[in-house]
Amino acid sequence: MAEISVIIPVYNVENYLEQCLDSVINQTFKDIEIICVNDGSTDNSRKILEEYKNKDSRIIIVDKENGGLSSARNSGMNVATSNFLSFIDSDDWVELTMLEKLYKNITSLNTDISICAVHQFDETTQKMDDSVPYFTLELFNNSFDNKIFSYEDTKSILMDVPVMAWNKLYRKSFIDKCNSKFPEGLIWEDGPFFFSIYFKTKRVSIVRDFLYYYRINRKGSIIQKGGRQFIDILDVVELMYNSIKDLSCFDEIKYEFYYRKIDDIVYRYDLIDTIYKDDFSKKLKTKKFLFDKKTFDPIVLENNFPFAYRRLLDIADRFHKLKAHFNKYKVKWMYKVMQILYTEENIYYLKYKKLILRLKKRANLYDIWYENDRIFVVLFMKIKFSFKFEYSKLEKK
Repeated sequence: MAEISVIIPVYNVENYLEQCLDSVINQTFKDIEIICVNDGSTDNSRKILEEYKNKDSRIIIVDKENGGLSSARNSGMNVATSNFLSFIDSDDWVELTMLEKLYKNITSLNTDISICAVHQFDETTQKMDDSVPYFTLELFNNSFDNKIFSYEDTKSILMDVPVMAWNKLYRKSFIDKCNSKFPEGLIWEDGPFFFSIYFKTKRVSIVRDFLYYYRINRKGSIIQKGGRQFIDILDVVELMYNSIKDLSCFDEIKYEFYYRKIDDIVYRYDLIDTIYKDDFSKKLKTKKFLFDKKTFDPIVLENNFPFAYRRLLDIADRFHKLKAHFNKYKVKWMYKVMQILYTEENIYYLKYKKLILRLKKRANLYDIWYENDRIFVVLFMKIKFSFKFEYSKLEKK
């Protein structure tokens, strides 16, 4: 029996699969089984798997009909026989020391989950991006280093704890005890899976090393398409809510959760194809917990998250559609302003229609800021202009 089972779901990734497999079979930690779940691939992925299996006896191929990422991961978990589990997506790759470092961390501290930092690799620009704290673990201060912690220690950053399945090593006996599976038939399945285990353990640890390479903006990726499955975000949010609603700290974290999940819902609604927007709205109205006034006081929501909350109501309220139609230009413009205002360190976010633009601040090229009801823009060669936008008055309405 191997010490670590590496589960790799595979579906039509012939252009990336070899890089992924090379990074796994050459791990410095050798005591592994590599479970490749062929989820009904129609390209050369299955052939590539067979070639690698002939080179490395640790590779196990599981063939199944196409059922999606969750189904593939669950199938791999059913086959796994080791003490620890690792999930790696077949269009990504990992550092050769990833499993060794995570294994040393999880065993030396005797934790149930060990988490590492992640490089984002942009397939379009072919560049690495290490500027997002969600992936870099920067939001975990030094007190977390070489320490055991639980969700109670991360209440202030709970919505920034990375939920991805693949930058972690898990103790299998703990996963089995929780009876945790990925929700099948949904995309964005990582959040519900992670929440189902994170709130049940007192023993989590981190490794600050960048050990995982996450490929973004890949052509053909389902999360880039804006198809009907974007409605899945509503079921995903409900599953995550069900994991936190009975926590002792629920009242402390509920509004931060609500705001962040409203943002996720609105973001997906704006990206989904127009032909599915009505179905999205109908499904949203069925999620009664989002409109439970006893749990989420509308006055608190209006005072703290007025724009996001109103957008949620606009999407859900069928009778509000006419008003939304007449105000669509104002709504779009307000959202664009909000995206300018919503910044991370060294980053600006702007939105226009389906285009989400994420810009690094370059003081020598441009700068954008909002102050005293005006938006200021400075372009290269010190060209400066501004215009009035009384956002503060809109917030009070």
